[in-house]
Amino acid sequence: MNTQHYTQIFNDLRGGILAMDSVTARLACSRRAEQLLDQLDAEKSYEAGRVAERVLGIEATGATTPAALGGDIREELLQLINDISAATVAPVEVVSEPVLTVEEVAQRWNVSAKTISRWRNRGLIARTFTFEGRQRVGFLESSLNRFSATHPKLIRRGSLFSRITEEERTHTLRRADEMLNNGTPISKVVATLARDTQRSLESIRQLLKQAGKSEGLVGGKLSERAERRLYKEFRRGKSLSALAQQYGIDPKAAARALNRARAERIFELPLDFMSSPDFNKPGADEAILAATPVAPSGQRMPRKPSDLPAYIASLYDVPLLTAAQETHLFRKYNYLKFKASQLREKLDRTRPKAQLLDEIESLYRDAIETKNLITRSNLRLVVAVAKKYIGSTGDLFEKVSEGNLSLMRAVEKFDYTRGFKFSTYATWAIKKNYIRAYSNEVKQSDRFRTGHEELLDASPGHRSDPTSQLAAQRRREDQVSNIMERLTDRERQIISSRFGIGSQREPMTLKDVGVELGVSKERVRQIEARAMQKLREAAVTARLENLSDSGEFTFQSN
Repeated sequence: MNTQHYTQIFNDLRGGILAMDSVTARLACSRRAEQLLDQLDAEKSYEAGRVAERVLGIEATGATTPAALGGDIREELLQLINDISAATVAPVEVVSEPVLTVEEVAQRWNVSAKTISRWRNRGLIARTFTFEGRQRVGFLESSLNRFSATHPKLIRRGSLFSRITEEERTHTLRRADEMLNNGTPISKVVATLARDTQRSLESIRQLLKQAGKSEGLVGGKLSERAERRLYKEFRRGKSLSALAQQYGIDPKAAARALNRARAERIFELPLDFMSSPDFNKPGADEAILAATPVAPSGQRMPRKPSDLPAYIASLYDVPLLTAAQETHLFRKYNYLKFKASQLREKLDRTRPKAQLLDEIESLYRDAIETKNLITRSNLRLVVAVAKKYIGSTGDLFEKVSEGNLSLMRAVEKFDYTRGFKFSTYATWAIKKNYIRAYSNEVKQSDRFRTGHEELLDASPGHRSDPTSQLAAQRRREDQVSNIMERLTDRERQIISSRFGIGSQREPMTLKDVGVELGVSKERVRQIEARAMQKLREAAVTARLENLSDSGEFTFQSN
């Protein structure tokens, strides 16, 4: 079979049709070519000349022409139809049968316009027409009928994944609410709705997931998990009306769900404060929340060290606080938390009032801003202390980072009412953290002693008496066990791993503990600090002091 011979026939056919002056005649040839597409068997051979005569609508001449497989001729006809459509923009008024736009076809078959575009690659013939002076893609009624007859399963399957209308969405979510409230399992809800709506299981599953129904409803309202997600999306900028539509509830119900989620977050806020008689005095708001006192004129800025990296050196651009400013800011910081705590006690968890939530959140934001101002003004103190503890191989940035965390904790714990300078308290807190970290490094390098032994070893003077040493060790073990019972399971696990208690292994680093628990190094440090505070308080109650020679578990009663 000579391919060049039959392709030449179709090239001549294309040239002849495009040379026709009549738009109607060209369109008629295109329709006849389309009708032939379904009549061709891809594995059979056909004379190219006979096919060309059928396209032109003329009687067969009887002359023998080169043959080609039906699959090859089909490709030639599809290319011919596309070429005619590109060169012939027919006004829709001159066409003898209905012409539908993409939107109208999508509506007829209940699919999206994107699906229609994909089906054009599957054989759905589109042409270019003029609609009221505008060129648009259109589909002949005969083309649609041919495609639907050839691909009925494709159209039916496509309708199952069509875009759901708002009316259908609301109705489906309402039915889901009813079934979930009656205790129907979510799997049965999905199956029932898919059957009734003639949609796929995945379409219904995704619809319920987006609306927060997949976690179920409790008492006719969104579950706590769904309410938390709604709150997060609201904080990211999504409007309440859009959220109500997304979750299939009315705007008032969405507002109530949002307020409940806000209330839950407020109950988790750290609102511990250092109390003062000033908080309950008349006019406390005007006195305590007034503007920060202005520093005396001519206050000198400290000399900026020349051997510091640019970031750390920039800390010296923030002026130090005067004694009056420091007292004012600490009093304001604790007073804001005091007020927020008082309002939180009035908060109804199930029906919180939006105005009360706004007041508490505003107070907490102001408290955080005040804390940040205090912290920024004392960051250079961290640098001064850190430079003394970096050692020969230490990293200044790492030490400053650790010291910053100690500084922030010190701001929360500092009792300004005692009249001491905050810098003194903060310096002690930062040094204590560095000493603890240094002690851990020493224990890590000691390969012949476990953390359990370091914690429970008796003093050197008692080691000569094995009996008394063993008795003392057992007493300490009992005391440590009793104190450890004050901790949660996770806190107990972290303390045991960090100090090698009862594990018969070396103490672990923050990073290693984090890997073991699946959390970050910083999170381990926070939990450890909280656990250590609990242990100190428990030790004071038990009047237990100096549990180890290393000072790692030294608890002072004062």
